[in-house]
Amino acid sequence: MSSINSSLNLKNLYEIDDAQWLEETIKLLKNKEFNQLDWDNLIEELEDLGREKKNAVASLLEQVIRHLLLLHYWTSES
Repeated sequence: MSSINSSLNLKNLYEIDDAQWLEETIKLLKNKEFNQLDWDNLIEELEDLGREKKNAVASLLEQVIRHLLLLHYWTSES
């Protein structure tokens, strides 16, 4: 299979079964078959992953600040 057909099939797979797309993409990366990757969707997924991580950190930071404020309030009440 040519790399163009493989890349197109991978793009189609992304629309149908993203879990299988991820498995195939990991295999291609491990085998260093970079010319067969679905670069557009891979970049999109990496950007989404980065945003998710950033949002998770922000959420945890908000929770820590909230708890510190509550602790400060409780200790100042007594």
